[in-house]
Amino acid sequence: MFLDGKIVTAATRDRLVPGPLGVRKYIPHKCFRGFTLFSNAFGNVEYLIDMNGMVVHTWPITHSQYAELRPNGNLFYDNYGSWMEELNPRGERVWKWEGPCHHDFHIVDEDTIVFLINRTEPVLPGYYAPETTPDHMLSDAVLCIDRKGKVKWEFAFRDHVEELHELSGLPTPVRYAAIEPGSGAIVDRKQADWAHTNTIEVLPDTPLGRRDKRFRAGNILFSFRSLDIIGVADVEKNKMVWAWGLGTLDGQHQPIMTPQGTILIYDNGTARAYSAAVEIDPSTNKEVWRYEDRSNFFSPYRSGVQRLPNGNTLITECDTGRIFEVTPEKEVVWDYHTPFLTNHPGGQGRHVYRSTRYTDEQVAPLFDAMAGYKITAVSTPNQIKLGTYREALKFYREGLGG
Repeated sequence: MFLDGKIVTAATRDRLVPGPLGVRKYIPHKCFRGFTLFSNAFGNVEYLIDMNGMVVHTWPITHSQYAELRPNGNLFYDNYGSWMEELNPRGERVWKWEGPCHHDFHIVDEDTIVFLINRTEPVLPGYYAPETTPDHMLSDAVLCIDRKGKVKWEFAFRDHVEELHELSGLPTPVRYAAIEPGSGAIVDRKQADWAHTNTIEVLPDTPLGRRDKRFRAGNILFSFRSLDIIGVADVEKNKMVWAWGLGTLDGQHQPIMTPQGTILIYDNGTARAYSAAVEIDPSTNKEVWRYEDRSNFFSPYRSGVQRLPNGNTLITECDTGRIFEVTPEKEVVWDYHTPFLTNHPGGQGRHVYRSTRYTDEQVAPLFDAMAGYKITAVSTPNQIKLGTYREALKFYREGLGG
């Protein structure tokens, strides 16, 4: 939150929602039916569930926040700060890259991967106020590699600070502060992690991008949580071309470009103490849709959003361990509370960093790869024995309405 010339944040605090764990609400005819992929934040298991919350597949992962299901049924995930890895449906490694990756990646094609890295670097002269200057800066960069690990290009945000100031209105020097627990006092703080980039997306082709080259396909949409700013970088021109959010956003995560050319954002509200899913028109910087529920919807850190093909929005309220689906009219039509609790060092309890809903067609290659998996002792009410995992999945999903 930008307040009195300072970027103000607050401490983490989990919101508890008493009640049964799993799916608490499901209105089938109003939902976008599919499968939802997620893990606990810094988790060691990736889960794929159906609409009833039935776990239909898992992968063994390590210290991960985010994963994607690939078109061939494989899983691509990040080990936060250490590596990226691709696993086949059996959980066997088929590819790995080691390095300081974090928060997000984007698979452009089978031989092109874009992702975030960070480095410890000297402080940029004049960036901080003298009294809150740290002894170093933790700076992020977008790296693009091929499957052999060869670097195709790099975009270092540190090299574009002047552009950021000009586009966003961020004052110089930058002053960081935090709300002190208990007293509520706003106290200055040192912030070596000056941007804390938590999202990158390679922009798709949209009507907006064809009209306005700032948002053309191939540019990079990013999110700076430490600055309450999202923006777009044109890698080919090696410059930032758009930035917005200062004075409006508050610790945001996962801005995504919709097919219509709007940007959907999880606005955490870290300092103001309530979250919102916000959609803006970046050509005008005006809000076009918002979902909020004040005291019933809040995750100060992490979280994400996904616009579904039917117009609904899937929202991950991380620190509550909640994933839910809302209609354009803001009705909650699917409400899931994870029952999974991490029990290993470094885990984050029931936190869910992000989630992604996949269609039946997108998940089909995974189930094709599992077609030969044998099961036993399962039969239909009319005593037809089911011998494969695929048969059992169809039986349970159709019978239970998932």
